[in-house]
Amino acid sequence: MGLTLPDGIDQEDLLLDALEATMVGDRALFALGELDDEELNYTMMMDNSWYLSWYLDPGYNTFFPLGELAEMPGKVESKVNKLKTRNYLIPGRRASTVELHLNGLSAKQKDYFESALFSGQPITIILVKNELLLADNGDTSAFDFSSPIVVFSGLRWTVDWSAEADGLWSVVITSEVTGATKDRIWAQTVPAYDSTRGETPPWEEEGGEGGE
Repeated sequence: MGLTLPDGIDQEDLLLDALEATMVGDRALFALGELDDEELNYTMMMDNSWYLSWYLDPGYNTFFPLGELAEMPGKVESKVNKLKTRNYLIPGRRASTVELHLNGLSAKQKDYFESALFSGQPITIILVKNELLLADNGDTSAFDFSSPIVVFSGLRWTVDWSAEADGLWSVVITSEVTGATKDRIWAQTVPAYDSTRGETPPWEEEGGEGGE
């Protein structure tokens, strides 16, 4: 008897060669809100590496640098409350915890993370590799590579910090999700830009560079 799987998942997705690292990235960037908000066009952002680079550029006024990931960037842990019946053990409510470790922050950045402007509202964080941020987004040929990312969409975060004698702050930001993590936490690979498509980039359709 075959498996009955959720929408969007095939049996091939469960094979060993489909597994990939879930905490990739060198840097974290953030935006206010969730990825299904009107301002955060998920479909266009994840279309290809060039588009994503533009959306993540601070000049686009959507995503901004959050910090550099530490050597041990963090962890994601998901546990389910187990309920016992007379004959069975059944799953109850699921709780998932996310920790991200950031290094080399300034005192002002640390103060911002402590404020209600950050921790009091939903935040989307994307972990990306340096090659995506360092490529020249004025040159489409520079985006002939696919890019693995990790997305945490619309979570509320709390902040713990510590400081070394050199004046740099280390920050641990934490979030907890109750229930399924679908559309909240996921890893994916954004494909390379296809120069043969000849489409108008979304920021030009919106009225010019920077989305203005």
